[in-house]
Amino acid sequence: MHLDLKPLTQCKILIVDDDEIIRFSLQAIMEDYFEVETQAMGLQALDYCKSNIPDLILLDVNLPDISGLDVCRALKQNILFEHVPIVFITATYDTDSQNACWEAGAADFIGKPVIASTLIHRTTNHVENKLRLEVLMDLTYKDSLTGLYNRHYLEKEVCNSLKQSERDKKPFSVLMIDIDHFKLYNDHYGHLQGDICLKQIADVFANTLKRPHDVTIRFGGEEFLIVLPYTDIKGMTHVCKQIILQINESNIEHSQSSIGHVTVSIGGVTSQKQSTMGLNKLISLADEELYCAKRDGRNCYKLQVV
Repeated sequence: MHLDLKPLTQCKILIVDDDEIIRFSLQAIMEDYFEVETQAMGLQALDYCKSNIPDLILLDVNLPDISGLDVCRALKQNILFEHVPIVFITATYDTDSQNACWEAGAADFIGKPVIASTLIHRTTNHVENKLRLEVLMDLTYKDSLTGLYNRHYLEKEVCNSLKQSERDKKPFSVLMIDIDHFKLYNDHYGHLQGDICLKQIADVFANTLKRPHDVTIRFGGEEFLIVLPYTDIKGMTHVCKQIILQINESNIEHSQSSIGHVTVSIGGVTSQKQSTMGLNKLISLADEELYCAKRDGRNCYKLQVV
């Protein structure tokens, strides 16, 4: 089966090494093949990865602030980095050191001094394998119409994201979104136009949610679920306002609605850091708030904190 992979020149490599000469040397080798970013410290790299997901990380084992092994372990605890290959750059070849790299979650390691051809071939192989895996996961976990995640992804992956937030003692928010009067829309405009409308709404979600760990799921029909890890009530409120604003500005015609264009209703719930409430319960509470938004006139949001 042919897989349409992203070009390597669009793939991002993160180099983490405190030695400026090595860092720049690796960058010079890699930048003809990939997009390259560099960091000198482990904590800087972890901070960078909060808002960026590279396609591969080249990581020095010995960093002055925290160990490269600790950086690797921290990233591999995050579901977003589950399939990101981390390749250690090391001058130590003994068995214990190699085993420590594997146990930390490394995909590979390359010895110093680095041979350019070896570096390019190994990183290219790892990145291409990652790209193939991502395409296959999209075929499994993505809704074919909207391109959003599907219920299968919700059941397999989102629970892990909630557990991660609970381990970090951070808030976790869930939104249930429903297109108002969508049955009337389909009856009037036809199901093909209804599909176009669903895609337009999905595009609004994509334009609104910018963080890599935020997830939008087509929950069923005209219902959508948005998962917002590390998001409190203030952040959830901001997202709701932006979604409603952008959908209203899209002005998708809906002659069967009293407003004259497509609108959505939103119900949301934020689980505070001390809560250990399960995902199904959070979805149920968000659904209750969605019902309240419908009851109160639609084109609005209702939220609660638990």
